[in-house]
Amino acid sequence: ELLDILEIEVNVKEVIEREALSSVKPTISKLPSWTWHAAAAAVIAIIALVQLFQVNTPTEMNQFVVQNIEPGQLETSDGVRAKDIRITTADSLLNLGFEAIVSGNENRSLQLFDEVISKYDEEPYGSKAFLNKGIVLYNESEYDEAIEAFKESANRVEDSRMILEKAYWYLGNALINIGELEEARSAVYEAYKLEGIFRKPAFRLLKKLSSDLGNVDYEEFDTEQLD
Repeated sequence: ELLDILEIEVNVKEVIEREALSSVKPTISKLPSWTWHAAAAAVIAIIALVQLFQVNTPTEMNQFVVQNIEPGQLETSDGVRAKDIRITTADSLLNLGFEAIVSGNENRSLQLFDEVISKYDEEPYGSKAFLNKGIVLYNESEYDEAIEAFKESANRVEDSRMILEKAYWYLGNALINIGELEEARSAVYEAYKLEGIFRKPAFRLLKKLSSDLGNVDYEEFDTEQLD
């Protein structure tokens, strides 16, 4: 009888221990399948958003720099633009240089622009010819020679903000290509101050240059006009 009582006590103890163990186990409930689908969709959306910003947000310097200057940036005779019949010999040479570039004959265009420079050293022909020469050299990756041409154009121009802005803008881009970031920043800033067609890209390039040079003070920039 004593053995029976002991056996009963042991069995009862085992039952109690099993119940205690089962009571401390966390209750795991299965989530509905749509919950998992929604979570997966949210993760995919976040990844896509991150990738979008990574693609569209320029971070490298070459994403800010002009890769190739279009022929439309070349300076031709004022008569052509104004539909004026008064065309000088220098005007004709500028126009022929433009036609040569459009035709893919860059060497011929350089000869024509050099002829303007050597024979018609007066404004506005000198600044136009030097600007055009710089553009051709820039597109051929002859940055050192392009820099000299753009500087000459900027120094010679008298009454054309457009030519001056182009000269400084492309000068800054050429300087970046040879690693002269400090001088490039000064040139791009001159283009920015003229408030012309390159103002917004000049501002973005200035921010990148300032960041790379460790100068992030934009107080001199009129950012309100860039919104």
